Amino acid sequence: MGVLRYLFGEFTRRHRAPWPDVISGTSVGAMNGAFVAARDPAGVDWLAKTWRELQIPQVFGITYTDVFRTMRLAFSDQPFALADPRPLQRLVARNWPTESIKQAIAEHGTSWMVGTTDLTSGRTLLFHDGPEAPDWTPRPGVRLVHTRIKPIHALASAALPLLFPPIPLGGAQLVDGGLRQNTPLGPVLRAGADRVLVLSMKRQAMDDERPAVPPNLSFLVGKTLNALLLDPVEQDVFEARNINRIVDWGVRTYGEDFARQLEQDLGVRRAEVLFLTPSEDLGEVAVQLFRTRPPRVAGAVHQLLERAAGSSGPDSDLLSYVYFDREYTGTLEALGHEDARRREGEIASVLLGPRG
Repeated sequence: MGVLRYLFGEFTRRHRAPWPDVISGTSVGAMNGAFVAARDPAGVDWLAKTWRELQIPQVFGITYTDVFRTMRLAFSDQPFALADPRPLQRLVARNWPTESIKQAIAEHGTSWMVGTTDLTSGRTLLFHDGPEAPDWTPRPGVRLVHTRIKPIHALASAALPLLFPPIPLGGAQLVDGGLRQNTPLGPVLRAGADRVLVLSMKRQAMDDERPAVPPNLSFLVGKTLNALLLDPVEQDVFEARNINRIVDWGVRTYGEDFARQLEQDLGVRRAEVLFLTPSEDLGEVAVQLFRTRPPRVAGAVHQLLERAAGSSGPDSDLLSYVYFDREYTGTLEALGHEDARRREGEIASVLLGPRG
């Protein structure tokens, strides 16, 4: 969110506003992406302020009764989740920029997508909203649905399994879209984008640089979530860059007609992709803040965070997924803003062209 605040604030004062034609997001990216799809700078500022001031009770609640009920349901055939997501649902529904999104679609032809995972089939259910239904074919394992995207779609995309219950929609039980497709880069390229900014939540660093720690439960869950929710985007970016290498080789070998023919016959085109990642490891940030500036929560919520922080060394990937407190979210928002500022030249070159 800090990156978006920079793009449509300070960056825009020196360049033209880089409002995108195509937006895609999963999990919290679906919620943040709504205000980008709406082309609403005031909404972006409001959302950034919300992240800076966020408190856990605004997102979820847990009582010891909830914990015991979850344990009981875990051994039955009933759906279960640890937390009560109604605070988040109210927050999203109350502030969803419905009219601004409709206006952006009507006036600018904006299209945007929200990814979810269908628990029954295990496939990605990709919701698409725009002036007309897409004419491109998604990759195998993805079902594309053209519809008016509403708050319930974003909430389904952010329903982290075990923490939040699945969202029933259209006969399906939907959970976090990142389980299958964290950042839907492929659909963005198929929709015609040739300049793409990918916002990831994983610092590009080798995990094997860290000291070995005992693989306790919080460590294993955190690393499993990383593998499911964060690592796939790196593969998508790798594939996009490989396509660029093929196009560049073909142009050098056969001339400019190669690129035109490739796009005309196969729908494959070159795309400038900037992969923007945090300059700090978010798991490390989470555990440092939790230990030095703990949130003012008690009871079952405090126990959840304490267990998530665990004893998994200097970082806690699991804690970083559930730590919806302003000490943490505000720090990340500021980090994103500064990371984007440091890379302003790259962002301007990719999004606006060499002349900015």
